[in-house]
Parts: sequence; C-alpha cells; structure tokens
Amino acid sequence: MSSQVPAVIAKIVSQTQKLTYGENQIANYVIHNPEFITSNTITAIANEIGVSETSINRFCKKVGFKGFIDFKIAFAQDAFYREMQSKKKERREINAIDALALDYNELILNTSALVTEEQLHRVVDILKNSRKIYLFGLFDSYLAAIALKNRLAIIGIMSEAISDSRAMKIAASQCNSEDVIIAFSRSGSSKEIVDGVSIAHMNQAKTIAITCYYDSPITENADVDIIVPDKISVNNSALMSNHITFLFVVDLIMGVFISSDKTYLKKKLDSEAVMSRDQSITNYFL
Repeated sequence: MSSQVPAVIAKIVSQTQKLTYGENQIANYVIHNPEFITSNTITAIANEIGVSETSINRFCKKVGFKGFIDFKIAFAQDAFYREMQSKKKERREINAIDALALDYNELILNTSALVTEEQLHRVVDILKNSRKIYLFGLFDSYLAAIALKNRLAIIGIMSEAISDSRAMKIAASQCNSEDVIIAFSRSGSSKEIVDGVSIAHMNQAKTIAITCYYDSPITENADVDIIVPDKISVNNSALMSNHITFLFVVDLIMGVFISSDKTYLKKKLDSEAVMSRDQSITNYFL
C-alpha cells in the first residue's frame, strides 16, 4: 500500500453504500468542508453538523480509522496534498488537457493508496491454481475484463471475458471449487453481474470483486475484494472513462505474476516477440 497519498476522501466515497443516513450527512460535510475539519475540534464539528461527538467517532471507525484523531491526521495530510496539487494547477495556468491529466494522476495515486500487495498476491495465487477463469464486466467494465484476458493470455493463462447476462449465468452454473470468477463493476450492484457471482458462489467457485464500493452486493461473498476510487472523487469526472482504475489494477496483477515467477516473464517476452514479428511481416507487405 502506498503511503504517498492518504486518499481519505476516495476512501469515504467508496464506503457510502454501507453508511447510515446520519453517517452520510457527516461524510458529505467532511468532503465539502475540508478546511473546517482540519482546523476545528470534534466538539465544534459535531455542533456544526448537528450530530453527537459519539456519532463522529463512530463514523471515523466505520471508514477505517481508530478514531477522530487518527482520522483528522490522515485527512489533514490528504487536504495538504490536494492543496499542493491545486497550487500546481494555478502556477501552470492549467488548461483542459492538463486538468484532466491531473485528475487521472490523482485517481491512479488514490488507487495505489487503497490497493494492498496482500490483495494482489491473493488474486495471483487464486488464478495460478484455477481450472477455469471467467471475467465478468458490462460496458466500460467489460473493457477491463478484455484487457485482463489479453494480458493473461500473453503469459500462457487462458480465460474467458463475458458481458452477456445469460452467458454469465451459464458459466457460473458450470463452475466448481477449482474455478474463479473475477467481476469488474463500478457500482458493485449491476444485477447481471451480481446474479452471476451469486450462482458461482453457490457452486463454491472462488470470486474476486473489483469495484468502487465496500459492502456492495458483489463483495458480500467475495474471496477477495479490491476497492478502487470512484471517478466522482475528482473534479472532471464527467469527462473520464469509468474503467481507468480497473486497468491500473490489471497492470498491478500482471506485475505480481511476472515478479513471482520468471517463467511468466519468459512467456511474456516470447509472446511479444511473436507478435512483433507478425507485425513486421504485415507492415512489409502493406
């Protein structure tokens, strides 16, 4: 896990589905009033929001901190980082291209702060020992499934990427304890994917959820759940692809594969050499 960026706001956003109404009130206030949070006591914050100090402490623990003090320290670090990024933007008289690039950079840094090496190693161990691998995704998330399928093929591991709901159910119904489902879903609540993962779980298949929200339906029974920041945590979210953080996780998984066994590196280099040779021949005749 990266210590470079606390990514507190991204972490809060990822857990909104499991927060109560009152806790979401606290979350919204925290996200939109960072200066007040970093410069005031828990008593002042509680009075401002209209909740008890106990509620704030409970909220801090629910989003992954020991208590308010631990939360405030991490939040202050996060706020400092964001302020530095803002000053960089001002100094550079930022244009639309730079603004989007900085948002992508922030998403990637926040992903590195949320994903752990332990999670990645567990995913790789499961994939290494699986009989069949199915990759579920819809729309933009399906692009991440295709990317992982292609990356795995390069190191000699075959998998199937599926976006059709009926095909997901069929694949899941034929799974057993030696198989694995990797589900990519931004919300973690897409019915087609939830149904497929549920069937696979009943058949004792391993399930890996890659989503933006804790305690979403696909994480309930997942053997591994990897949470990445939702793009709504940055400024230009409407302009961004939904699957950018998923692709980063795909690269991280492949990095662990290759670093864990030189055989995979050799297969990757051999496959790339073949593709490069084919490309050269094609270019020659064109």
